[in-house]
Amino acid sequence: MIGNDGKAVFRTLPIITIYFLGFLLNNVPSGVIKVKREYVDAVTEEILGVKDFVELLTHDSYMIQVGRLPIESRGKLDRVMQIFSPMYQDKADKHQVDFQGDIHDPLVWKMVERLGRAIASDEYRDKMDVEDEIDRIFERELGKKDIVIAQKDKLLDKSEKRYERTKKQVENANKRTELQKRRVEAEKKRVEAEKKRSAVEIQKNIALQMEIESLKRQLNPG
Repeated sequence: MIGNDGKAVFRTLPIITIYFLGFLLNNVPSGVIKVKREYVDAVTEEILGVKDFVELLTHDSYMIQVGRLPIESRGKLDRVMQIFSPMYQDKADKHQVDFQGDIHDPLVWKMVERLGRAIASDEYRDKMDVEDEIDRIFERELGKKDIVIAQKDKLLDKSEKRYERTKKQVENANKRTELQKRRVEAEKKRVEAEKKRSAVEIQKNIALQMEIESLKRQLNPG
């Protein structure tokens, strides 16, 4: 820049980044947003409200969601940004726009003129064609990847279902085994109880037989 004395003055300028987003941020409704830096105490989280040389080490950012640019401009920034709105994109050739905005604004007109020169350049059109081909290849490969993922998910789902069926079959088999085991135990107890009852009956019969023999001897002593 030129100072008051007419001499060139050199000074370091901060970096400012501008991002044009072709997708929408779910939680940000504005078409153009500014991400500002703040000095914050890392312990108390207090915003200090100061500036220093560290401004040169980091940078502010602007994010432009072209899909959220308003139809009606709210000021000069909107008027300038509208040239990037997809609503003006030519349906037959996405490289061209049928801009219907305010071309009376000098900056807007300058941008329209430069973009017009770019689209008229064979070199730039070739570059755009190459980028389109790269996008198509990327989308095709991404589509293949999605198909592979879908197939893997389907196989995984089948495997999980088979696992659940096998698990249920094992659980049912275990239940049947446990039930059969209980039945065997119950039958074993019944047989043991029956044996005990039979032994008691035998003992009773033996005692009764002995009493009868004793009575016989008493009645027939000779």
